[in-house]
Amino acid sequence: MGSRRIVAGVHVLLAALHIYWATGATWPAPDERSLSRAVLGVELSFAPQVVLPLAALHLLLAFAVLRSDRSALCRAVVAGLAAGLAARAAFGLVWIFTDSAFYWLNLLVYTPACIALCVADVRLLRVRWLKAAVVAGPVAVVTVLTLIAYVYQPAEQAHPAESAHSRYVETPLARFHYLQRGTGSPVVLLAPGASPATAWDAELATLAHDHTVYAVDLPGQGETRLHDERFAFDLDGMTNAIGQFLDALRLESVVLGGNSWSGGWGLAYAQQHPDRVSKLVLLAPSGLDVSDVWSWEILKQPLIGEALAKLTVNRSMVESAVRSLFVHQNLVTPQLVDSMWIPGTYRDNVRSMYALERGLDWSVTEKALPSTRQPTLVLWGDHDTVLPVAQAARFGELLPNATVRILPGCGHALTVDCADRVTPLLSAFVR
Repeated sequence: MGSRRIVAGVHVLLAALHIYWATGATWPAPDERSLSRAVLGVELSFAPQVVLPLAALHLLLAFAVLRSDRSALCRAVVAGLAAGLAARAAFGLVWIFTDSAFYWLNLLVYTPACIALCVADVRLLRVRWLKAAVVAGPVAVVTVLTLIAYVYQPAEQAHPAESAHSRYVETPLARFHYLQRGTGSPVVLLAPGASPATAWDAELATLAHDHTVYAVDLPGQGETRLHDERFAFDLDGMTNAIGQFLDALRLESVVLGGNSWSGGWGLAYAQQHPDRVSKLVLLAPSGLDVSDVWSWEILKQPLIGEALAKLTVNRSMVESAVRSLFVHQNLVTPQLVDSMWIPGTYRDNVRSMYALERGLDWSVTEKALPSTRQPTLVLWGDHDTVLPVAQAARFGELLPNATVRILPGCGHALTVDCADRVTPLLSAFVR
């Protein structure tokens, strides 16, 4: 009975802690975001509607532990709890060898506590095979995920046929692939996050009438290949890559554009080097210090992010992901899917998916928005499933020289999904 009381007491203590957080308090962290990062490794809400049900769950678990000697249902709950603790302990043991956002808390508190509680819960079970199963099953699953995350490498697909406008330039950092068309003042378009430079084909064709237009794959995208294996996929790394590309082509001052992640990278570069960016074009850009949708936030978790990035590198899953970005489904052709799937199998491009999600600190760009003086065109689709259209208003409020346009019936992949409306707006703005 003593061990039951100890385990139940731990759950009561956890319930009390969640009730405490429901009041708005964030101890042991200075704010909710830091608390979430420290406790969970990701950014999730600690609002009352989230933490109070968790408090109730811990109280239910405490009751089940106390009644496990009298009720088969309660023993089943304890078995499920033990399995969950075994999985968390196994994850924790792997995370000790990774650069986790909550390394010390995981090492000194979470993992030891999960191991101790798992052992205590297993001792409450009566059936020997069940005791083995609730530990061995979760540990086996985590072992397989670990092998996928750190040993398995997806097969790289053969390079697609090059565009007639493809060019390459060598720098110490990378062999940059870019498309170039037209003559006149320079416009540089950064390949949309996780997409190739060819996503700008429609805009390239139109803008080339009056400008020299470059659409470039940054590291982790398209056909650009890194020379530096230690490249850090973070905001400084990506803005440095933009600078090296501009230097290699001797472009002193440009109109700079991007979509999604690349919009945020372009924004950060313009903030750091205002003399080199005359105007900004931001299509549904990153850049605000807010959480991403859960399917991207989960990539921040060590081991889980690596495993998911590798497991999702198959054509059918890529097609499903691409379709979620479009309103006009007829534009999602096999050729378009291949243009995103094939480069997505390259080793550095796979790594960039989870590394960028972890390394991009958008608090830096948001803080600098009021001092970003370049004339800026912000376009957003009202059916965006990745970055909510409500964020457009925030950019309009904080950027002193922004023109914001919401495009009805458009998704996140604006350069293709709504090229017929995006292109005239870009052409008029950069003229």
